[in-house]
Amino acid sequence: MGEAVGRSIRRVNDPDLLTGRTRFLDDLGGDAWAVVIVRSQVAHGVVRSVTTAGPLPHGATLVGPEVWCGLPGRVPVLWTLGDQHQCSVPLWDGTVRYVGQPVAVVAAPTAADAQDAVEHVVVDIEPLPELVEPTDALAARAPALWPDIGSNVLCDFTSGSARPDVEAVLDDCDEQLTTTLRMGRLAGVPMEPRGLTVDPVGGLTITTSTQAPHAVRDQLAALLDRSRHSIRVRAPAVGGGFGIKDHPHDDELMVVVAALHLGRPLHWPENRRESLLASCQARGEVHEATVGFDRDGRLRALWVDAVRDAGAHLAIFGGGPLFAGLGLMPGPYRWEAYGARGRCVATNRVPTAAYRGFGQTQAAFVRERLVDLVAAELGADPVELRARNMVPAEAHPWAFGTGLVSDNGDWPRALRRATELAGAWPDGPDDGRRRGVGVCSYVQMAGLGPSGANAAIGLSIGGFESADVRMEPDGSVRVVTGVTPHGQGQETSFAQLVADRVGVGVDRVDLLHSDTDHTPYSAYGTAASRSMAVGGAALVEAADELAATLREHAAHRLEADPLDMEIVAGEVRVRGGGGAVAIETLADAAWRGIDLPPGARPGLRAASTYDPASCTFSYGTHVCRVAVDPETGAVEIERYAVAMDCGTVVNPMIVEGQIHGGIAQGAAAALLEEAVVDAAGQPLTSTLLDYLVPDATFLPEIEVERFELPSPHTPGGMKGMGEGGTNGAFGCVVNAVAAALPEIAGQVVQTPVSPQRIVTWWNRREDVT
Repeated sequence: MGEAVGRSIRRVNDPDLLTGRTRFLDDLGGDAWAVVIVRSQVAHGVVRSVTTAGPLPHGATLVGPEVWCGLPGRVPVLWTLGDQHQCSVPLWDGTVRYVGQPVAVVAAPTAADAQDAVEHVVVDIEPLPELVEPTDALAARAPALWPDIGSNVLCDFTSGSARPDVEAVLDDCDEQLTTTLRMGRLAGVPMEPRGLTVDPVGGLTITTSTQAPHAVRDQLAALLDRSRHSIRVRAPAVGGGFGIKDHPHDDELMVVVAALHLGRPLHWPENRRESLLASCQARGEVHEATVGFDRDGRLRALWVDAVRDAGAHLAIFGGGPLFAGLGLMPGPYRWEAYGARGRCVATNRVPTAAYRGFGQTQAAFVRERLVDLVAAELGADPVELRARNMVPAEAHPWAFGTGLVSDNGDWPRALRRATELAGAWPDGPDDGRRRGVGVCSYVQMAGLGPSGANAAIGLSIGGFESADVRMEPDGSVRVVTGVTPHGQGQETSFAQLVADRVGVGVDRVDLLHSDTDHTPYSAYGTAASRSMAVGGAALVEAADELAATLREHAAHRLEADPLDMEIVAGEVRVRGGGGAVAIETLADAAWRGIDLPPGARPGLRAASTYDPASCTFSYGTHVCRVAVDPETGAVEIERYAVAMDCGTVVNPMIVEGQIHGGIAQGAAAALLEEAVVDAAGQPLTSTLLDYLVPDATFLPEIEVERFELPSPHTPGGMKGMGEGGTNGAFGCVVNAVAAALPEIAGQVVQTPVSPQRIVTWWNRREDVT
């Protein structure tokens, strides 16, 4: 075996990215006509007509509602939970339910022509009452946004123990604490917005900036009632996704339908305003939580009533983010009883969907904020309170009480090491600002599966991943995977996995991905931190099978036992001496079909489909120190440390990069980011001047300490970890701000903790106390 796994090898595709040679979607439009989407300017209303004020200039064409109405299928919702009233949605039903909802498509020879032409389109909408707050959607007299349902509750489910059982333990506790925590909506804001090029000539080929080409194909097939093999979906280089690109949105589907209707190629790149206006958003949740505890510091019971703003309709994964969050709400602590109710409600806002963390970030925030509030109530140290209640390493596998069971872990170790790192920090300067240290421990469920478990929780897609590995006659290796890289570095880390197992250099391994005509089926693509834990596991199995074939071929030539063979540094040799054969020699002979073991077939190929036995559970503890000026509300993150375990680490540099990026997203959600609308549903944050994202000065140097407890379920031992940075940072930064301002800590229950909110809370501190 080689030594590639565990090394910080530089990403093989970075030179092209850094020098501008990489080709993204908008580099590939070719001769396709340009598209501009006609969007609703009101949050709720019935579309009376879509017309033009005279002929459109430049030969432009309008494709409108009369085309969407004739589609044979609906847009599926793949996750069905509890009492769910929306298991699919029409692409068009004549009613608009959020500002920015696509209504029609204008196509013209150039982008400038299409932009000129769209000014001549007139959309007549009869307004209806708007509903923009999720709590208002539950009011008895709230207007029903989907009258056939008769309620704005699109799904209603429970998690953990029944409420009476939890209340029985709550009543037995020395103390109870109840609070309401509110999390603002977020936009995905990938560096590259969404978009696609559609060629309907000679078949249907879609080139799109997506995380999941097969999911795009599946959704189109359902909507158009076409066979899957008649649709080809490809992804070029993808400039980030964060969940919003794990499925096609309504506007993308309309562009495909318009191309079929017109019989010509169309090209649509989303601009930044459209991305902030109409790409699926996330969170927008309100959690009313009650925690029961004893005066000696024992956390005993937790009940959560959670409401998620679903927006205009359920997105493709429905209430899945809320379900996942409530399933992980117990976190790393021992509870006598835990239960929750989750509801997703309709509002006149863009739908909410997957986003990095997929609900688990919210769970960590709610739980860890509650732990700090309990510590304040008891006058206890928040770290000691966590340590007292944390599940010990020897208790694993641990049942969370929600149907989930951990694989392994040493959760107290992560808490201990992170706080030890923070304990070595020097004091901050005496500059008049208030300082506080925040802590957040999290457990991340990753690698959703097995497929049967998905079905059991109402998720109607397979949980497996597949991989093909082929060694060419020259000894180089072609890897074909169903997962779709969009910045995670799989072109490098997957090559490391294979290189170690088949005895070639990382530079001799090439990855083929992101094309439904040439790659194995992947229902998820790259999402849910599954790429390494599930896609990588399939690759490990296939590479191990190929390695076994190499050993058999070499043993035949050397008249040795295959069990005595080892692969080292480009050759297969007998352990302890006795001969060796170069891998290139074996590969060349295999593809010539000569000198093969009895019964062996020509060629060197292996394939695997891996359906995980269980999810994996990575975990960690984040600690940070902030400096806060309560008079201005300005917050500076001064120090940051993480201790974490994600099983076998294939490429430490890539793992740390994922952690850093996740921390930036989690901390920005804690302090800056919020998608806001006014009372009429009009967006107030449709540019990056209004929707604040972090810059390069936002974070300090981040200390990361990793330790590895390989997952017993995963071939190779990897655990999914791509969302862990976000899961820990969100609650950590909020807790740090609260610790810096103990006078108003009880008010720090809404995010983002913006300067405006800090100043407001600070100015009314005397009234509260």
